[in-house]
Amino acid sequence: MKTNNKVSRYTAFFKLIGRYYITYWWIAISLILIILSFCLTRISIPLLTQQITFAIKHENNIPVNGYWGLSLTTNIILSISMIALDAIGTYLFNYLSWIFGRKIEVDLRNKILEKLVRQDISYYSDKKIGEILTSVITDTQNVGEGAVNIPTSIGISLSQFIVAFIMTFVLAPVIAFFGGIIYFSLLTLYFVFYARTVKKYAVVREVYEEVNGNVTDRIGTVRLIKASGTEDYEKAYFEEQQKINYKAHKPAIFNLTLLITTVYAGSMILQFAVPIIAGIYYSVLGNDTAATDFFSNVFPAYIINQANLIATFSGLMGITFGLAMSGVASIHINELLGSQSIMDPHYYDGVIVKEIKGDIVFKDIEFRYPEKPAKLILPKFNFTFEEGKSYAFVGETGSGKSTIARLLLRFYDPSNGEIIINQKNNLKDLNLSSYLSHVGYVEQEPQILFGDVFENVKYGKFDATDEQVIEACKKAEIHKLITSWPEGYNTVLGERGFMLSGGQKQRLVIARMFLKDPEILILDEATSALDNIVEKEIQVKLNELMKGRTSFTIAHRLSTIKDVDHIIVLGGNGAGIVQQGNFKQLVKVPGHFKNLYEAGLLEAQENM
Repeated sequence: MKTNNKVSRYTAFFKLIGRYYITYWWIAISLILIILSFCLTRISIPLLTQQITFAIKHENNIPVNGYWGLSLTTNIILSISMIALDAIGTYLFNYLSWIFGRKIEVDLRNKILEKLVRQDISYYSDKKIGEILTSVITDTQNVGEGAVNIPTSIGISLSQFIVAFIMTFVLAPVIAFFGGIIYFSLLTLYFVFYARTVKKYAVVREVYEEVNGNVTDRIGTVRLIKASGTEDYEKAYFEEQQKINYKAHKPAIFNLTLLITTVYAGSMILQFAVPIIAGIYYSVLGNDTAATDFFSNVFPAYIINQANLIATFSGLMGITFGLAMSGVASIHINELLGSQSIMDPHYYDGVIVKEIKGDIVFKDIEFRYPEKPAKLILPKFNFTFEEGKSYAFVGETGSGKSTIARLLLRFYDPSNGEIIINQKNNLKDLNLSSYLSHVGYVEQEPQILFGDVFENVKYGKFDATDEQVIEACKKAEIHKLITSWPEGYNTVLGERGFMLSGGQKQRLVIARMFLKDPEILILDEATSALDNIVEKEIQVKLNELMKGRTSFTIAHRLSTIKDVDHIIVLGGNGAGIVQQGNFKQLVKVPGHFKNLYEAGLLEAQENM
């Protein structure tokens, strides 16, 4: 989304970080006290520098006005003490700031990741992973750094400005007046260029997110790229994406360069202007004594304060640009944290499921995908799935076969009706995590984590022992393959199981199911991507896994459905259930199933 409204950006940022200053109040108070100590040291050091000069003159019997009467040694000791205090304060300030920033960054990432994993599936239907990752990583980092740097920099810069500005007027009010005119003229010019620069960087942030999403999407489909031989095309695509990124940065960098030039050129002008203004002023007065007194006694302290005044420009740049980036990042973070799931997942307060017993009842179920509410996928129907029986769903693409699996997994809730578990509980009212711990899911493209074999097989049953994992792999007939690898069960499988074949991935997931030992088993096109020989081997293991469980098979191969207890035939275009029965019954009766079978849409296999 576009984030050009400054008020909303800045308000979003300060609202987001405000609660952290309350939560970590002791860090906030410590930082405030350190900032106050900076005020003390940065008032004292210029004055003590002046007093050292006065003490030297006093010891040489040169009369001076404003001498405190402290010895040269005392002034030097006090100066060193102030410098040491400033150094200690700087160390503590940077250390606490870093700790505070990381606490905020980590907490925001945890909250975003929790929100993302608890979101409903439809949330991801129109989003690129790269765009989401930008918010998880870059935006949280910007806010974490800005949460400390911006408020504290405001405090430091403001106190430094007030102290330095007042001290210049105390030391030389007329010179400070003319210097102040130059200073505030530069400040006005700064904000003019800043406003233009921020507007350009708001565009950069949007382009950066989009480019990140596009590039991440391409890297995620590297198998397609390699299989299509389109490396040159993708190289050109990446270059084009970076050109877009570069073009977006160019006007922003142009304005940023003008801004930086204004700051540094203005600082130089101010440094040269003071002695010139002083020379002209005292020449007009014709008072050589006052001029000599200024340049010999006041000028060193005045220059130190003016340097502190000029330094506020650097602080201002950090504040304003940090605020611009953190403000935009805060809006993206708030969007993620504020996004509401279309389902109430009951992760915490739902009914705890200790086991799944009895029939599963679909009562007056109707379904439309939230992304496409106009299209009816499943018209109203009722069905009772008996405990321990095996069921298969067949039908052409788009008839709603996988939809039933998604409803059982609670990827979606029914548009109308309810799913009853354990004779009395609406699936919506169950603690989802406890319910899914009793459900096994094997899909066409198995989900393999970046990790070793133990981690992958244990996923969903984390308390299992290594011995139990090995036993499950033996049942899935993948143990010999694993032990043939140099690292055995400690072999890292690569992202998404990159190094495994389709059949090996399926065996690994089947091992995961043997280990989990679920009461409900859902097989969603589990063997459709495998060749006939591997499919037969895998199907044997799936049939073994299905014994004694309530199982749901979505498939188009006869070998996966011919032995199930009950086949449910779904018609296209939202027709819903059009036929039921076992294979032997349905294949003899004229109807949708027989039509699919005779049309070859249910794949027969040799030697079946």
